[in-house]
Amino acid sequence: MPQLLLLLTIAAPFTATAVLSGLSHELLGEGLIWTNADGTPVTMCTVSLKNGSTVAQTCTMTEGFGPRSVGCYAVWSGARLLQQGCYSGQELSLRDQCRKGACVADDNNKNGAVLFCCCHGALCNENYARA
Repeated sequence: MPQLLLLLTIAAPFTATAVLSGLSHELLGEGLIWTNADGTPVTMCTVSLKNGSTVAQTCTMTEGFGPRSVGCYAVWSGARLLQQGCYSGQELSLRDQCRKGACVADDNNKNGAVLFCCCHGALCNENYARA
């Protein structure tokens, strides 16, 4: 029986591929993301480096489960920037949390200790704010 299982695993390998989401189609149409030479959605985000400086970096949608897209984010506490970067995630989380063109944290965090925002659009996380 173990030989049969091995044969089935070889005959039908599991692969996770990126599925272009409705959100990605919407963002492409609005010019907030674009595609690279391979047809994969990309955006440009401000990304934190280990030395404390930031750079503009092209960020590519990664493979995973379900419809996906790509966006930028910022994390800060008070006036201190903790991290800026990009991420690829499922459409559900990106659509519900990220804004188009601006990185603005929801005002749900009443303590204000650490704030997070995400957004869609080239370098949209360069500036960040609290709602």
